Amino acid sequence: MQKYVIRRLLLAIPVLVLSSLIVFGLMRVMPGDALVALMGESGNVGERELKKLRKDLGLDRPYHEQYLIWVWQMVSLNPGDSIFTNEPIPVALKKSIPVTLELATLALILGLAIAIPVGVLSATRQDKPADYVGRVVAVSGLSFPDFWLGTLVITFAAIWFRWIPPLGYVSIWDDPWRNLQQFLLPAAVLGFRLSAATMRMTRSTVLEVLREDYVRTAWAKGLAGRMVVYKHALKNALIPVVTIVGGQLGTLLAGTVVVETIFALPGMGRLTVEAILYRDYPVVQTNVMLVAGVLVTLNLLVDLTYALLDPRIRYR
Repeated sequence: MQKYVIRRLLLAIPVLVLSSLIVFGLMRVMPGDALVALMGESGNVGERELKKLRKDLGLDRPYHEQYLIWVWQMVSLNPGDSIFTNEPIPVALKKSIPVTLELATLALILGLAIAIPVGVLSATRQDKPADYVGRVVAVSGLSFPDFWLGTLVITFAAIWFRWIPPLGYVSIWDDPWRNLQQFLLPAAVLGFRLSAATMRMTRSTVLEVLREDYVRTAWAKGLAGRMVVYKHALKNALIPVVTIVGGQLGTLLAGTVVVETIFALPGMGRLTVEAILYRDYPVVQTNVMLVAGVLVTLNLLVDLTYALLDPRIRYR
């Protein structure tokens, strides 16, 4: 196990390096100039001021030097300051990460709470009304884009119930009820999409496992149906489900960008969108690398979870 973890961590290094090269290159080839936008906000667009500011920020250096300086800042955990707001990036992340983390966690809980029971019910009631309803829900979740579903939810909530989620952000420790009002709808939108793919995979794997010999033996011994499904079949059926959930976590983090913007939540997704609009290179690069590191770590945790579900799995 230890050798496996070390090997996976070493393989993560080229992945992160390639990710850093891609995000650095894309930010440099984007149309527009961050400093022109910044100076335009202050009303000063003189060439002398632009040249001085470019030198102060190190943007007059060759690209390879800028890249190496940025990589060193990331390795030393000092990503620098925002170009547009002049705020230290760690300060901005400290305010935005809890919002995104809470949204993603709540969406994951809601998604799994819907997907696994409905998937099991659909498998055990194959080709019956409950199965058809579950399959329709799963196909709908895969078909509806997050931005469309989020806009639809806000619109109908305002028209039918004369209510919209409170704007801004209130910590769960300060006001749990208001915090729940702010996060319930966006988390439901994200969780619905996550539950769709997980629901379909749960149904397929449970159907497959229910046809295994050891499950037939459990039925023949007269065990209760619920015990056969949840104790004997579900645990082995969850291994492919864990795999697809791990893959969906990337989609979940990407979905926070859209949902946070629609529901006005000041998380990492909204911070990244605003940084892209203002060509705020350091903020965008830091956020993307942070997400890349999180995804690499989550994929490793997903692989290690297999051993908990199936003791026969060995890591070498």
